[in-house]
Amino acid sequence: MTKTDISAKLRINIGHAVTKTNTAYRLRLLNVFMRAGLDITPDMYFILRYLWSEQDGSRQQELADKTGKDKASLTKLLDNLEKRQLVKRVPDEQDKRGKRIWLTSTGKKLKEKVYPLALSVVEMAEKGISKHDLQHAQTVLEHIYNNIRR
Repeated sequence: MTKTDISAKLRINIGHAVTKTNTAYRLRLLNVFMRAGLDITPDMYFILRYLWSEQDGSRQQELADKTGKDKASLTKLLDNLEKRQLVKRVPDEQDKRGKRIWLTSTGKKLKEKVYPLALSVVEMAEKGISKHDLQHAQTVLEHIYNNIRR
């Protein structure tokens, strides 16, 4: 491969498109949340969304694994969610070294405000794209993820 070929391949790759799209998606979510007067970031939303839809009372390590956050990042996010009184950390009864993350009543109620806003961003992002194309893109991205994950 020539230097020109290498340069072109690095410029035109799926990673760049994914990064650019992820950044735009997160910025749009943040903007929508801010305009609605909600004091949460996209990362906080992703943690809350997991607790709302998957498992309230998740172990902290499980939450880190499921949301793709390292321990330090998750700890900071949980600190901020606790300050906002949206979650609480409780010692795990089965493993005293670990913590479980529970939604507070305020955190549970926030779902009613946040879900419609998040859905509006998803609908904006998917406008004009067929269900088939979206499913195909999801499959391709999952394949790429599995190729490069740690």
